[in-house]
Amino acid sequence: MAKLKSLIIGKVKDKASICKASLFYSFSSKSVKYIHLALLKSTTHTSHKPPDSNYISDVVSYSNGRHAPVAFGAVMWRLQVTKNAFVAIKSLIVFHILIKSSRYKFEGLDRGRNSLKLNDFSDLSSNLTIELSPWIIWYGRYLDSLSWILKVVGSFPNLMESSKEKSKEKDCVSSYQTGYIMRQTDSLVTFLEHICTRPDTPLLFQNKIVDEIRELVIQDYFTVVILVMIRLQVLNERLTKPEPVGDSSLNDLRLVLMRLEECKESLRGFFWRYRRLAEDFWCLVETLKADMVHSDKEMVNFTGLVQTTVKDDEEMVELASSVQTEWVTFDDSEIAMSELLKRESEWETFDD
Repeated sequence: MAKLKSLIIGKVKDKASICKASLFYSFSSKSVKYIHLALLKSTTHTSHKPPDSNYISDVVSYSNGRHAPVAFGAVMWRLQVTKNAFVAIKSLIVFHILIKSSRYKFEGLDRGRNSLKLNDFSDLSSNLTIELSPWIIWYGRYLDSLSWILKVVGSFPNLMESSKEKSKEKDCVSSYQTGYIMRQTDSLVTFLEHICTRPDTPLLFQNKIVDEIRELVIQDYFTVVILVMIRLQVLNERLTKPEPVGDSSLNDLRLVLMRLEECKESLRGFFWRYRRLAEDFWCLVETLKADMVHSDKEMVNFTGLVQTTVKDDEEMVELASSVQTEWVTFDDSEIAMSELLKRESEWETFDD
């Protein structure tokens, strides 16, 4: 009875929202009206399934034109006014797809500002909404981090299918200064670290909405892996040149590799999708770590050699200072002459 009551109330709310939007936007342009109606139909209270892809496509199609700010604004408004877990998490999914698909550079989120205001979200109306609530909080922060990555990198290129795009991205990164590449890499690794903080994942197919989120996150994960991989390759090439990067950059790279290593176990569940790519990425991380350890050992050996040389020089100085030269002195020239004659008689001569 409780489920039936919740279903009926949800359907009534959905119909009321659609009717209200139709009246409210009746004097607006058709595009604005269709954006809000498509959003409402894709983020219903009743269905436990992900948003309808057809309605999402409608919202995305408008986000690539002059109505893009309206599309993003409508999703954020929907998120901030709802207290329902299904509406909130479906709105986040729509927002996620908008961020990645729209050509419009959305500037509405700032890292660490809690722009979506979902940190305290909680819906205790059912077991499923209780399970979804921590996912909503995490997902809001995830999209905040994703929008920051788009600002740092400049775009979110589709690098999974096109080797030409990968080559283009590497050429672009190669033109950057080492410090800038390190800052980009640091932000990308921070994004991977946030993926590691995701809530416990329910068993596959038991929660279709969470499964949809996992699918979107996996796509982002491998795109970021490629972006990090390209930057590590460029940094590795610079390390092997006659003029290596500075000590501060080396230390930053060492820390980045350590942070990546700490993420590996948590991200292992994503490897199955693109196993070859995952293996190549973590092999590169291990290779770079080994190279840096080898460089550290060489530096230690060199330092020890220098210290040994300095120590030997100090011992030589001490030895030289300990030797005292004894001078023979004479009181007068007569004594000196007699001594000389005395010694001269003792000299021996040799034919050869």
